[in-house]
Amino acid sequence: MNCKECLLCIIMLMVAFPSSAQDNLLGAPDIVPPATKEMQNPAFWSSKIDNPNRVVMTPSEIEDFNAKNRMRKLTRKDINGNEIVVAPMLMRTNFSGIFFHISNPLDVKTIPGAEITAHLEREKEFIVSSEHWDRRQILFPDWRKKEIADELNINTVPQTVAPRYGVTVRHTLSRNAPTHEKVYNGQYHWLDMYMNAVIETNSPVAVLHASKTGDWLFVRSDYSFGWVPAENIAIGSAKKIRSITEADDFIVATGHKVPVYADRACSVWHGDLYMGARLRLKQADAANYTVVSPVRKPDGTVATINGYIKSDAPVTVGYQSYTQRNVIETIFSLLGRPYGWGGSDNERDCVGTIRAVMRTFGIFTPRWTEFQLSCSDHVTTFPADTPITEKYRLLSQCEPGITVTGFDWHVLLYIGEVDGVHYVIHQNGFAYHDDKGDELRVARVSVNHTELEGGADIKRWTELSVFKK
Repeated sequence: MNCKECLLCIIMLMVAFPSSAQDNLLGAPDIVPPATKEMQNPAFWSSKIDNPNRVVMTPSEIEDFNAKNRMRKLTRKDINGNEIVVAPMLMRTNFSGIFFHISNPLDVKTIPGAEITAHLEREKEFIVSSEHWDRRQILFPDWRKKEIADELNINTVPQTVAPRYGVTVRHTLSRNAPTHEKVYNGQYHWLDMYMNAVIETNSPVAVLHASKTGDWLFVRSDYSFGWVPAENIAIGSAKKIRSITEADDFIVATGHKVPVYADRACSVWHGDLYMGARLRLKQADAANYTVVSPVRKPDGTVATINGYIKSDAPVTVGYQSYTQRNVIETIFSLLGRPYGWGGSDNERDCVGTIRAVMRTFGIFTPRWTEFQLSCSDHVTTFPADTPITEKYRLLSQCEPGITVTGFDWHVLLYIGEVDGVHYVIHQNGFAYHDDKGDELRVARVSVNHTELEGGADIKRWTELSVFKK
């Protein structure tokens, strides 16, 4: 794959997320018409469902759901009988290291060094061959590109890579290059092209390589390759890491982020647990939850300490019960959260939002639109130019709250119909034009009708995916 092929997805993002000084974009109103104030309440949507508390999938059925996705084929047929192949998307995202199939990195025994080297060479080509701008809107100089490329430390990759195992001690960004510097593919653009994904606190990783200075580690998480600051990873045996990350008793964060404290009085902040992340539960009482939190010792190895979470924090003991009401309430708790491409600034993009919500139920999905839309036995695929009337007919057969929809660059959650108008909630990084012709950027989690210009527009949809057994 050459640099031009790698840039295909980035070019598409430029179209999807226009952003320049000349655009003179204005902020969209808090409530985008025709949505109303009452529609910003999750109870409004749950009340329209016959039995919103029905358990859609039990824990064992969710385990089966995840197991199927770990083995799911990369092909399917659309409503016209045409074969749809997800593999090209897999290749386009190969530069970013995003996997279609999720797996436990602690199961990785060895990886051919050539595979790691090839990935790093693609990163190097992207770094040195692309025009990028920094946050000052100044063109990235060649000497700085070379410095970053040298940090990839490619020449030290052995013939066979035997991983070390680690655990994330805090919510961390995973990057396409070993640097914190943000780079943009246009002078006035706003999407950091070195951003890859996020890895939640207390997640296992396989450490495959280190940067030249050792400040960054190249790791495999459950769904991606990426560069992570070494200070965010604690090293230990696979057995030790499993004892920390795979506990039977745990709490899971169901809000945007949950403070974890170092003392029982909850007065000394230790860190934050973001939606979908979990920690081993040691005990619970009226005041707080006592959890086991991984920490990195000065020598880089793992240890654990007691952490404390207030009893009224947005967490559950074990995963949430998978009901339409719970899904709707969970995603609505993120209403208004700013857009964060790939997890930038500890926020979420469209896929990251759906992924975080589903993790609170123990449902694990990949990070990429086409991958996420493929995560079910109940996927309906159709050409983008399918008549809208037919798309609505297909949508009417889907259940609100558990139907993920969209196209190859965006995903949304369908929440229902009001007076013949259908609505979705999604992390809307797009802009639209109002009646005056002004271009308004949403850039936050919002409720929108399905014909709003941008990502919500049903004219662009190509998939309906119902997350059920």
